[in-house]
Amino acid sequence: MAVDDQSAELAGLGGLFHRQKDGPTVKPYHVGVVLELPLEVGGGFQQGLSDIAWLRGWAKTAEIDVTVFTTQPNNIAILAELGIESKLLRIGWFDRLFLFLKYCGWFDLLQYALHLCPPFEKRLIREDVDIVYFLTASNWQLVLYKLPFIITIFDGCHRDSPEFDEAREFAAFERREIVFRSASSKAALVIANAKEVIDALCRRYAMEQDRAVCIPFSPSPYVTRSIAAGEQTDADATILRKYGLEPGYLFYPAQFWSHKNHATILLAMRLLRDQGIETTLALCGSDRGSRTAIETLAAQLNLSDRVRMLGFVPSAELGPLYRNAAALVMASYFGPTNLPPLEAWSVGTPVIYPEAFKAQAGDAAILFDYDNPVSLADAIVKASVPEERARLATAGTQRLEHFARQIDDGHREFAQHLLRLRYRRYPRIY
Repeated sequence: MAVDDQSAELAGLGGLFHRQKDGPTVKPYHVGVVLELPLEVGGGFQQGLSDIAWLRGWAKTAEIDVTVFTTQPNNIAILAELGIESKLLRIGWFDRLFLFLKYCGWFDLLQYALHLCPPFEKRLIREDVDIVYFLTASNWQLVLYKLPFIITIFDGCHRDSPEFDEAREFAAFERREIVFRSASSKAALVIANAKEVIDALCRRYAMEQDRAVCIPFSPSPYVTRSIAAGEQTDADATILRKYGLEPGYLFYPAQFWSHKNHATILLAMRLLRDQGIETTLALCGSDRGSRTAIETLAAQLNLSDRVRMLGFVPSAELGPLYRNAAALVMASYFGPTNLPPLEAWSVGTPVIYPEAFKAQAGDAAILFDYDNPVSLADAIVKASVPEERARLATAGTQRLEHFARQIDDGHREFAQHLLRLRYRRYPRIY
């Protein structure tokens, strides 16, 4: 649904907020959007860009100001490339001290007694921000003393799969529990990308369901923009030569965490090689601690010649890498949703996906058991059948259309919540 269509549909509600013709001049409601994730994070960063683009477009029709803040200096230039002006929100040592103390329950009493407000929030208040919109499950919501906030929660995988190091080590589990419990109960609005996530938050943290909005993931603007730009085959060939690739490889864009489950892909490739079927795997993403282990496993399986470690890939190159792949192999243990399947569907590339996340994939992917390399090997073979590839391309387009309708519904619901929050902030001017 276009922004103009959404504005018309919200006209009945929005009409409540027109200022009196001769009334006092009061500043528009001001949303401060906080983008904390760096580009290297991947999907979370890309989804943040999509969320910013929609909000800025809709806000222009609703007399709402939007300012984008980022805690990452490098994001300033990245956002500027997409036509988004942003401001750096510096995190100082006093902010970090506040955050550390906020993890201690007793500090709330001291903060109340002394009316302490950290520099993080003071900067937002000086910018006349009325509500803070975090694009991830930010721990900085813990330090907000005066400003209400909206928060985004992608998943609850530290509870779903606590066996992985990254969900436990250095008190990661305990810290996430504090953040999730606070966000679920204190946020004015919680944005999640799947109904399963909302259900889990209600069950685990007693979140009020009517304060949650489901807005599914959408393909990265870098991937969709590369399609719209009509990039030629020779441009794709240049990128493939850069990475030593030929069309027809398996593609897995994922950071090197243990939960990304690269090992099952390598074991499946070894099974296929034993059957005389050679495959090439292209892996891209930053190292989060498990790359060396994956390289070691590839060597043990005699697959080093078939595995291309691309490292961190510029966003502008993602479209060509998706388009020229034989299939996306998404083996992650974390869900219930992921961004790469949507991006693969957007360029017509077949998707191989864990059956645990069938709710996202529907019939638009070949499903496999992520704990069973044989199951994955069978899926890879099936993805090479022309009839199956044609079916998957059609199903992928239909799946994107399905999610586009859900995204429109989610945006409409988000807009209604935001208009009501605006009224509650400034009821005297309407």
